Amino acid sequence: MRHCTALLIGILLLLAVLAALAYATQIAYQSPQDLGEQSTLVVRGRVQSVESYWNSKHTKIFTRTRIAVDETYKGDARPMIDLVQMGGVVGNIKVTVQGAVQWNAGEEVLLFAEPYGESSFQVSGFSQGKFKIERDRATGIAYVDAPAAEGVSLLGAPAPRKPSRAPLEQRATLEQFVGQALGRAVAPGVER
Repeated sequence: MRHCTALLIGILLLLAVLAALAYATQIAYQSPQDLGEQSTLVVRGRVQSVESYWNSKHTKIFTRTRIAVDETYKGDARPMIDLVQMGGVVGNIKVTVQGAVQWNAGEEVLLFAEPYGESSFQVSGFSQGKFKIERDRATGIAYVDAPAAEGVSLLGAPAPRKPSRAPLEQRATLEQFVGQALGRAVAPGVER
């Protein structure tokens, strides 16, 4: 009887682990250099609006995020871009895509993007191509935060580093990060 109970508990634990793994989206890790190479557009800007809507056949929900572009590092300069991704909330209907990019109106972001349709873009590397920008309150210097990969299992990603308590001056600035991602040298002290 003990053997059957132990076997049953083992099976239930295995099913629970498999269910948890199935809940996460698995995507191949892309370094900043990979994102820089594959992206047709790399910009810094602010989230202006986030709107979810039904497709024309009323079978899928998408979210459109409008970004006011402050600076273009790669691609054709434009004042605004629209990013489209699956999932969102329309009325009482919510469609969740694990690992999809989360947006907050007003947040400043660095985006690596690829064309999606004729006039829109999508974030490169699923959610890996969106980086939140954090600014030092005293100096205004911009720093890049790691992409949030909640609900995503990054296949082939380097081992996570221990959290750093380093002062902001010791972290990579926006310009250094973009220079590294796009393979460009950046003059020291240049910040936008």
